[in-house]
Amino acid sequence: MVPENDVKQKKKNKKKKAKAEEGKVQPEDAITRDMDQAPPVEKEYNQKLTHTNGDIDADFVADKIHSKEKEKKKKRKKNKKQESSADANAEQTVTDKNGSSAEVEEKAEVKPFQVRSFPNGLVIEELEMGKPDGKKASPGKKVSVHYIGKLKKNGKIFDSNIGRAPFKFRLGVGQVIKGWDVGVNGMRVGDKRRLTIPPAMGYGARGAGGDIPPNSWLIFDVELVDVS
Repeated sequence: MVPENDVKQKKKNKKKKAKAEEGKVQPEDAITRDMDQAPPVEKEYNQKLTHTNGDIDADFVADKIHSKEKEKKKKRKKNKKQESSADANAEQTVTDKNGSSAEVEEKAEVKPFQVRSFPNGLVIEELEMGKPDGKKASPGKKVSVHYIGKLKKNGKIFDSNIGRAPFKFRLGVGQVIKGWDVGVNGMRVGDKRRLTIPPAMGYGARGAGGDIPPNSWLIFDVELVDVS
């Protein structure tokens, strides 16, 4: 026979245990409560995420993660594409501007940076400077030049040694026309000049064969190659 005190004690323990159980929150209750309190979109996600027994659906989670990564990749690709397009447009604009500028410069004639005119009509135009310490052409020196000769009247080329050996002569001793003796004097190696020569300092009234008619004004583009 069980003592009465033991029976009462057991009943008290059962009541305590029952109260304790009532205070506990079951996992299923916790999940349900969280889902009820969550926003509509998140609640739907939570409902899909869990089974009635509270287990996580691993496949569903993997699909969600994959979808998010896919969206991120699409955004990155879109941003890169937009950046590339912007860079291409900018580069095209720069290229067009440079191209137009280069085309204009190519078509434009070289402009002299210094012009000297003489009373008799001789004009010496400085087109390009060589080295400041280059050898200088002076009377009595032997000079080597490249040149192109044109008629001022129509621009027709009557003589040129471009692509061939330089033309050599002694400066200031009458080996060439007077316009050259004056026009080449003072040049340094690498200098380029344009000489506009009147008939009196060129071939005069007699001209020079069929290429240079009598009383022709001449234009020579001259580059000094060497001085010795």
